[in-house]
Amino acid sequence: MAARKTEDSPNTDTPAMRQYKRFKEEHPGCVLFFRMGDFYEMFFEDAELAHRVLGIAISERTSGIPMSGVPHHSVENYLRRMIQAGHRVAVCEQVEDAAEAKGVVKRDVTRVVTPGTLTDAALLEDGDRAVLCAVCFLEAGGTVQGEGLAALEGLGRVALAWAELSTGALTVAELPAVAAADELARLGAAEVLYCATADGEVPPRVAALMTAAGGAGGALTGRPGWQFRQNEAVDVLKKQFGVMDLKGFGFEDDDAALAAAGAVVAYLLETQRSESGRLAHLRPPQRFDRGAHLVIDPTSLASLEVEAPLRGTHGRGDAADTLVSVLARGGGRGGGRGGGICTAVGRRRLRDWLCYPLSDRGAVQARQRVVRAMVDDERFRRELGGVLSAVQDIPRMIARLACGRASPRDVVGLGRSAAAAADLATVLAERPSLTGHRERLDAVAGPLAELADCIAEACVDEPPPHLREGGLFRDGHDARLDEQRTLQKDSDTWLAGYQAELIERSGIASLKVGYNKVFGYYIEVSAANRGRVSDDWAWTRKQTLKNAERFITPELKDYEGKVLSAKDRGVAREQELFDGLCGDASDRMDQLHAFSELVAELDVLRCFAERAVRWRYVEPAMVDEPVLDITAGRHPVLDELLGDRFVPNDLSLFCADAGAQPPPETVRSLSLITGPNMAGKSTFIRQAALLTLMAHTGSFIPAEAATVGMCDRIFTRVGAHDELHAGRSTFMVEMTETANICHHATARSLVILDEIGRGTSTLDGLSLAWAITEHLHRVGCRALFATHYHELTQLATAPGGAPDDAAGVALAGVRNLHVLVREWDDRIVFLHRIEPGAADRSYGVQVARLAGLPEAVVSRAKAVLESLAVSQAGVGVGVEAAGGASPPQAAGAKPGAAKPQMSLFTEYVSHPVVERLRGVELDALTPMAAFDLLRELADEVKG
Repeated sequence: MAARKTEDSPNTDTPAMRQYKRFKEEHPGCVLFFRMGDFYEMFFEDAELAHRVLGIAISERTSGIPMSGVPHHSVENYLRRMIQAGHRVAVCEQVEDAAEAKGVVKRDVTRVVTPGTLTDAALLEDGDRAVLCAVCFLEAGGTVQGEGLAALEGLGRVALAWAELSTGALTVAELPAVAAADELARLGAAEVLYCATADGEVPPRVAALMTAAGGAGGALTGRPGWQFRQNEAVDVLKKQFGVMDLKGFGFEDDDAALAAAGAVVAYLLETQRSESGRLAHLRPPQRFDRGAHLVIDPTSLASLEVEAPLRGTHGRGDAADTLVSVLARGGGRGGGRGGGICTAVGRRRLRDWLCYPLSDRGAVQARQRVVRAMVDDERFRRELGGVLSAVQDIPRMIARLACGRASPRDVVGLGRSAAAAADLATVLAERPSLTGHRERLDAVAGPLAELADCIAEACVDEPPPHLREGGLFRDGHDARLDEQRTLQKDSDTWLAGYQAELIERSGIASLKVGYNKVFGYYIEVSAANRGRVSDDWAWTRKQTLKNAERFITPELKDYEGKVLSAKDRGVAREQELFDGLCGDASDRMDQLHAFSELVAELDVLRCFAERAVRWRYVEPAMVDEPVLDITAGRHPVLDELLGDRFVPNDLSLFCADAGAQPPPETVRSLSLITGPNMAGKSTFIRQAALLTLMAHTGSFIPAEAATVGMCDRIFTRVGAHDELHAGRSTFMVEMTETANICHHATARSLVILDEIGRGTSTLDGLSLAWAITEHLHRVGCRALFATHYHELTQLATAPGGAPDDAAGVALAGVRNLHVLVREWDDRIVFLHRIEPGAADRSYGVQVARLAGLPEAVVSRAKAVLESLAVSQAGVGVGVEAAGGASPPQAAGAKPGAAKPQMSLFTEYVSHPVVERLRGVELDALTPMAAFDLLRELADEVKG
């Protein structure tokens, strides 16, 4: 078999291949989509990669040159699949008309498509985000030691910047390395830029940051080190925003956070190939204020299923039944007008509000006032929904406009969206609760009305998807365009008249004037009439057929040139007019951005109101005191999925505020929840976190009454999963997440724990759970701890402030809750009610039966359980105290407990030998007497 030719083969030394190789060298690491006519071709290793990823056929351009291609009109679908597979694509276009080219057609790379720079609708769903991040360590050195978040200790501060090219947002922050990892994970960056090293390897600090962020799910892209230098970064930002300095944006030139921002902007400019040297839609950098938001880390967002389900489905729901999706449906599963979120910008804003709740009580209450006004006015909600439904995805359309990839539908969509501003102003009129929103709208209404009128007057109601065939502009809008269209439309009339004229002139009644795509226009004369064609007529033979002859005349040829070029000239004229409309829209970009921000906010607030009305939500009282008091609270997702079958529950937590001295009996900072699996413990504690989260967004919550104290953070430790790819077992992940809570929880935090310590030996796990409970009690945060370690219930106090048990180890402010169940015929019935007090059993065997375990296994497990329950006298574990109190003695089983779960702290059954030993006075025994006593006791034991 002949050896395969390579890129160095003589067959590759053609002008087109030299051009191809030059662009490949200029864009290392990119798959090159090389435009050749109606296809984007790929060669050599790119062709083989496209064959594997896209499933397209591979052929050869010439011998030994592998080639595969995709049609230009459907390239976006192939780009999306390439990006999803983790590849970057450089798109090389023909920048010269092939018909006018002398030699090889001129080409250039017009854009580089990467995971973090998506804008086109075919590449990015409405609700999705493509976030591009840059990280820059601000301190030299720093050794990575340990794993997870611990590996970031001592690495100093990190400049972090992130942008969404599809919306034009740019944000910067300067954070400790641990907080930066947390933020990276929450952002879910599609692509992360870092300062590349000479060896091409990812620097250890960057790798540690990404690992601590859970991988962040994004592609890592190394960039030249100079792009992260302060001076270069500042220069790039000044040029992009056309300013002399950045003080107007709140930044000094020596602000270290700008290093990352400059790298992001430089990368965007490079990938988008802007002719002006700037991206018109990219907004000035905003400084991220971590203190303005209640911090909910990515682990907690995942545990609470805010954006995505952990696994499986909820009851009869589907994988989309997350907090975001359920709230977006508003009044029901239909969503949209009259129900949930109406707009794409609203869907993204809802996600942002839930991932970044407010920490300022005044800001929360301002949103609540608007929601309350909408709840009380059904007509307003309905009219507002109708207006908002007409607004399309303005930020995405603006982004495509700024990047030179706007379609006719984008421009018409901008016009229709701008026209909605006038209708929105009418709906908002004379509503005091929305005065601020109306003022914001008034500031942009004028320019938007002008743009809307301009586009509506020029463009048809149903625009084409592209301008390749024209058809965007109305007849009568432009005289030059109308002239070209007239030539196309009236060609049949002209040809019929010309045919009649020729018949009259020649006397050949069967003469025909026709057209085909191959030969163009022609005069056809039958073979019988061929001799009647005079040489004086200036007819030129064009084609000879079996039974006819075809001719062309100078007049017909001239008309053919006009008609055939009329379409091209018409499309070219439409492109000129289209560019003018794009310029008009670009001039009003700031107003369009401001309008879309207003629309997004109103859309979410209206959705909150619809949800409150449809599902009987209540407005929570927001207070500064560390309290969480909920009457008949319901899980926001399960409430919809289960309807009346969902059982509401009360919850009351109150911590001692730093400056207050509440009565001891009112302090209920930590609740221990016991009871069987499947009974609802996890639902109850997650529900508490979700309602707290919703309250901090300004939303009403599913309950009959609620008072929610402002939180600084929400922590959760729920479920069991491993991270074997990072070398962490299930228990290691559990302890890492718990360590994060112990290090960062404050007296104003809400902590949700579910089954701490279950991934190791029973005694180890109980010891850890006990110590963690004591630690959280010392912190003084509001906490809910669901556990099967019934020994922990000894830490709780009774409602009057006395210990729940006689062991004397209780902690003030800790109380027991349990899930109510009923037994019947050796089976259990879940009532899903949370009641005060501790459960005496976990009913594990009964739950195993419900899970379908074979009956023989269940019966054997029950027998083993009964045989193990030899003694159940509980022994307390000493509470850590300054005096170093010793563990209390056995307290005995609680009276009235039927078959209580055996305690880990047991004492052996009493024996006569033990009783005799207790009565022995060792000082009075002689050695011989002691020997005789020992022999007697040994014989007694053997007997």
